[in-house]
Amino acid sequence: LQAAILSAKLRHLEDWNAARTRLARRYDALLAGAERAGRLRRVLRASDAAAVYHLYVVRVGDGQRDAILERVKAAGVEVGVHYPVPLHLQPALAHLALRRGAFPEAERLADEALSLPIFPLMSDAQQDRVVEALLTALPG
Repeated sequence: LQAAILSAKLRHLEDWNAARTRLARRYDALLAGAERAGRLRRVLRASDAAAVYHLYVVRVGDGQRDAILERVKAAGVEVGVHYPVPLHLQPALAHLALRRGAFPEAERLADEALSLPIFPLMSDAQQDRVVEALLTALPG
């Protein structure tokens, strides 16, 4: 049954990926001013990589990510934290005996990453609402 459903969905994949790419570029434009002002940072992809944007992630620093997340959620926008624990600190890799500090950039990203809603049928109005809630929640 799942295979039949996924097979039917597969024919839409290219269009859905294109829609998420358009939305990601629009997020880039809508958030450019906040990034220039140092209020957030986008998580950039390598220039030679293709992205399907199943997530659109921004970084909010100064240890305020969780407070920002709660303010955006209080505004009725569902944001998330998808990878709160860096790989080297996962229980499955405990045998490596790596501690906090072993990979500081991965740890910083895990502490700062905030995933914004992005889905193929998202309207510009919905995206505008996400951006407004985020910008209102950010300090400064």
